[in-house]
Parts: sequence; C-alpha cells; structure tokens
Amino acid sequence: MDVLPLHTADSPRPRATIPGLDAVRALAALGVVLLHSCVPYLKNPMPGLVWPVRDSTSSLVDIGFWTIELFIMPLFLVLAGMFAWNTLARRGTRALVKSRARRLLIPLLFGMIVILPLDLYCWVLGWVADGTVAPVKLRSLKFDAAVDRELWGLSHLWFLQYLFLYVVAASVVTTVSCWARFRFAGARRWIPRPSTFPFVLLSIAILVLYLHPEVVWGFQHSFAPLPSKWVYSGIFFAFGAMLGAWDGELLWLKARATRLAAPAIACTAAAVILGRWYLSGDDNQNAQSAHYAQFTLAALTAFSALLVTMSIIGMAARIDRISNSIRYLAAASFWVYLVHHPVVGLVHIDLKFVLEGVHPAVKTALAFGITSGVCLLTYEGLVRRSALGRMLGFAWKRPTVNSFDGPDITIESGHQISAPPVMPPRRAA
Repeated sequence: MDVLPLHTADSPRPRATIPGLDAVRALAALGVVLLHSCVPYLKNPMPGLVWPVRDSTSSLVDIGFWTIELFIMPLFLVLAGMFAWNTLARRGTRALVKSRARRLLIPLLFGMIVILPLDLYCWVLGWVADGTVAPVKLRSLKFDAAVDRELWGLSHLWFLQYLFLYVVAASVVTTVSCWARFRFAGARRWIPRPSTFPFVLLSIAILVLYLHPEVVWGFQHSFAPLPSKWVYSGIFFAFGAMLGAWDGELLWLKARATRLAAPAIACTAAAVILGRWYLSGDDNQNAQSAHYAQFTLAALTAFSALLVTMSIIGMAARIDRISNSIRYLAAASFWVYLVHHPVVGLVHIDLKFVLEGVHPAVKTALAFGITSGVCLLTYEGLVRRSALGRMLGFAWKRPTVNSFDGPDITIESGHQISAPPVMPPRRAA
C-alpha cells in the first residue's frame, strides 16, 4: 500500500529553497575528511578503529577530532530526515523508497566493490610499511582474531546502509500510522508535537549512550547494522523528520539559532573534556562514581550533538544566497564522502615516513588538504560529466541561476522544504 502525499491543494506554499543547507552539507563533507585526517595523531585513539599507521600525537588534534565526532554524523542524519519527510509529504512512501534506493544503494554497491578493497589493501600496506605485519599478509589477508574483529565491515559506508533502513522504517511507520488514522477516527495525529518529541528522543539517546558509550566514544565495525548504533543514529533521523513536518521553513530554528550556540559550545566542551578523561582509562574511582561519570558523559554527548546540529542548521537557514563554489562543493560532497577513505589512508602512510618529526597538527592539515584536493579533482575529471557520474547520481551542471539540482549525501535534491502536512479529514462514522 502506497501512502499518498500528505499535502493538499489548500496547504500553504513553502519557500522554494533554503540555499544555506547546501553550504552545510558541503562543509560537513569536508568535516568528515578533516575528522579522518586527525586519526593517526590522537592522544586518545578511538577504541575499535584500526588505521594504516600510528604517528606522533597531539592534544590539539585530539580535541579537534572528538569535537567533530560529537556532531558530524548527527548533522547529516538530521538533514537526511528533513529531506526524507519532504519527499514523503510531497510524493508518498513508494516514491520515497524508490528514490532513496537509487541514490543510496547504487553508491553503496559501488563503494563495496571498489572502495572497500582499496581500503583493505591500503590498511595492510600501512601495517607492512610500519613493520606491524609481514609482507605476505598483502596476499593472504589472514590476521589474528583481534585484528580480524576490527578490520572487516562497511567502514565509513555504514551511513548509506543505515540511512536506507531508516527510510524503509519511516515508510512502514507512515503506512501503519495512516491506516490507524483512518481506521480509528479518534486517534491522535501520528507525529508528536515538537514540545515533547525532542525530550523523548534525547532520553532514548542518553540511555543508549549510557549502556553503549562506544556508539560515539568508539567505533563499531560490521557488515550488519548494530542495534545500539542503529537506534542512536536513528534518533537524529527522526528528529530531522520532525523538523521537516513541524518547522518546514526552519523559521522557529532560525530565530533561536544564536541563542542555541552558547549552550551548544558549553555542552561540547564539557563532553570533550569528560570523554577524553573516560578514554584515558583512569581507574582511580569507585564503581558508583564511574556510573555517574558515564551517565553524565552520555547526557553531555547527546545534548551536544543535538544543540550543535540545531544551531548550525538554524544559522544556515538565514543564508539566502550562496556562491557557485559552494554549490560545486555541495554537488561533490557525496563523491568526497564515498572515496576519501583510502586516499587519506595512503596520505597518512606517506606523511609518516616522508615528514618524520613534523608537528602532528601540520600533518593533519596536509592530509586534509591533499585528500580534499584529490577527491575534488577526481570528481571534476572522472565523475561530474561522465557515465560513471550519471550511474551513481553524481552528475552535475553548473547552474545559471541561484538554484541547485545536484546530488548530495543528505539524499535530497533542491532542498524544497515542505509545510506541515494537512491530514485527511476523518472518515464519517
């Protein structure tokens, strides 16, 4: 059963586009590259995350990494939830699933066939160069149990898998909810009001992080979705859908973005300080204080992710015009996300042995610049106007007006934000 669009002809017409959201996803994709550029130089490495090399460490790089880690994927997920709701409201569940299957599963398949093997051999090459494993491992790919457990999985491509599953879940929930709406005339509207929904989602997020802090303060690597990570990430997708439903033009968020910035910064700073202490493995504490610290860390992490995301989106909503260069970065953002991983790994290997003794912050900047440059050059030369780009949905033409029609990692083109849905009238008894 396909749920029809939730708008009617009498619905208020929303503003056509929110240009600032292109800037958000363009900079967020580069934020992912910067995040991974920091990995070899962390004083507090992410548990469960294997990397081609380990290098000299820096507190500055460490703080930068964990600051970005707190909000970067929640930001993507909230945007994806907003645009998924928009498609659902305008075109229905069938169109939503069909469009996201095309935009997500084809790049995911390409990533699994092309990018993950490159990742694997890049990682093993780094270990061979570092003297960690024997050169024969490049052929056998057999490692001890600890390495095997953390090596095999979808790597950074987990986001595409999870996002498609969220789209399917949203379509199922919408179908069931709309059926219940018609079946039970007295049923309440099926999307909770913003006044209660964020608190419910935050409570679930805090509980998940308290029980499984490794969702954020670690890396969970697998080919199948992990329940704790799936629920935590899904909370931000659901929040994005709520924003799309109740604040489609982001008027409420835009008006409060500045006021949200100060608590967002405070929560982020506190979370990073406590999180780095948590990762340092300080055992000079009793069990009860450890539980309090873990709960506090969970609360600060969840609040930080939500507040920073809301502040960034709200401030971006105030931007009425963006340059062609930002549009270009936005168009290339999905490709950058997809292919940057093996590139940054190879750059890290080179930097360790070519620039030995250089400060980690300088190496981080170099890794970020080189990786971003390579990704953008390959997008321009191999993807933007090619058959590969058309197959992946990444092809893009430079606009002649202030509009955008290219692909993006948040999986919605044009950023047409819908007004709150007008539900069908109750069926007569």
